[in-house]
Amino acid sequence: MRIIMPTLEPLEWMPPTINLIKKLSFLGYDVVCITLFPSEYLQNLNIPRVTNIWLSDKNCTLQNKIPYIKGVSGILYRLDKVIKKLVAKKLKKIVDQELKKGGFLWVVNEMTVMLAGVRFLKKKNYAFTVYELHERKWYARNIEKAAKMARIVIVPEYNRAHIMAWRYRLKNVPYVMPNKSDILLDDLKLSENAVAAIKLLTDKKNSGKKVILYMGGINKERPLEGFLNSISKNDKYVLAIIGRQTTYLDILIRKYRERIIYLGAYNPPVHLAVAEHADIGLLNYVGISNVQGLNALYCAPNKIFEYTGLGLPVIGNDIPGLRNDILYSHAGEVVDFDNSEEVLMALEKIFNSYNEYSKNALSFYDGVDIDKTLIEILSNFN
Repeated sequence: MRIIMPTLEPLEWMPPTINLIKKLSFLGYDVVCITLFPSEYLQNLNIPRVTNIWLSDKNCTLQNKIPYIKGVSGILYRLDKVIKKLVAKKLKKIVDQELKKGGFLWVVNEMTVMLAGVRFLKKKNYAFTVYELHERKWYARNIEKAAKMARIVIVPEYNRAHIMAWRYRLKNVPYVMPNKSDILLDDLKLSENAVAAIKLLTDKKNSGKKVILYMGGINKERPLEGFLNSISKNDKYVLAIIGRQTTYLDILIRKYRERIIYLGAYNPPVHLAVAEHADIGLLNYVGISNVQGLNALYCAPNKIFEYTGLGLPVIGNDIPGLRNDILYSHAGEVVDFDNSEEVLMALEKIFNSYNEYSKNALSFYDGVDIDKTLIEILSNFN
């Protein structure tokens, strides 16, 4: 069976999608992954039965052609969005050609319809994976249209499934397939930067420091000032950060230079090979506007599975999307990051019973079965 999978967000940014493609290949499916530009990352993975078709032979986006520059990179990001929308107009023709050869359509990531629209979906049976929870705003209109027309909708979190079903007036509640990825680090080739980052973490720990790690987008929706203010009251704690460089990161480094270790950005799964040398994983989601509020409150971070799959206890802010998983599994603690006393007490509690928290973290990771949901989705199509 063939699966035609358009995904117009760079695959290296989406560990859950990479994991999905690997699982489909393992189950014997041929996956035709349609991307905006040739995906060197996907090709280097050498996944059996997976082919890459692209809409443009040349990656003509601008943002990654120059080093990060404050202000300039933001302008290039907006220009790139226009370029991507122009390229995405070719998607309908490619999808129609591939479906004539057989198989079914699985649209991955809502960015695909935000760039390409929904014309390529009309009169088709398809599955639609939506990773974020969007409000009913003009920018997200095609997400709602695509979800309403889809035979199957998949989201990564239970509350999001019901909110989306109500918000979009869907006939069925979406399937829930958490953003869990298999962690396979054996025989992984590491870059010089990754090796240097691991050495930096190891040296810090050997000097007596306790390393809390943050991975992901570095922006004001993931504010880190509260946590950094808290650990500044105890010399033994430092915050390591993995993620793409941003203006917000520059601000944090200037203000908390003695408390931050910036480790760089890495394609998966190299970031996990670096991350496993930390002590605790940090999760922080804050709704900064009515456009993103519920998406943050009912977050579905793949990072919680990346941390716990490495045996790292976690510390997160106290919101519904984190509280239930963290506290019920006893894999870590939830706190108010603006309450220094609460933060330091939680860290002390974790380190005083570190082995128990680490064991619980692994149990939480092992206890989430996405294979069962995947097989159910595939059975629905078949």
